[in-house]
Amino acid sequence: MSRTALLAMLGLALALLSASCASAPEVPLRQEVAVVDRQRDWALVYYQSWLRHRDPDYLRLSRDNMAGAVVRYFRLQVKIGHSYPDFYAIDRRRVDGCQFLREIALDAEAYRVKIDPAREGCLR
Repeated sequence: MSRTALLAMLGLALALLSASCASAPEVPLRQEVAVVDRQRDWALVYYQSWLRHRDPDYLRLSRDNMAGAVVRYFRLQVKIGHSYPDFYAIDRRRVDGCQFLREIALDAEAYRVKIDPAREGCLR
């Protein structure tokens, strides 16, 4: 067998070995964004319920879901970097989420609902 063929087989064997040793397949980025978008949507649903019923649990659920979405958007941004085409769309969603968290905090203060402040993932 020629040296080139041996090197090609060695490269193929290493590729197969590294593929089989991977801990878990990574979730495709767009699928991950869709999951975070659903979490953000649930925050909006809970907030609408808060506006209708003024039940503090709805406000807390809204805050928890939006805070989780903001953190996950931030982690996605760190993971993909500025070169990814959807970076700024994800950044816009994160920034909008931070604004929404500020609105929730104002409602909580106005209606004397005790909630934990959300800061992670928001720059201010």
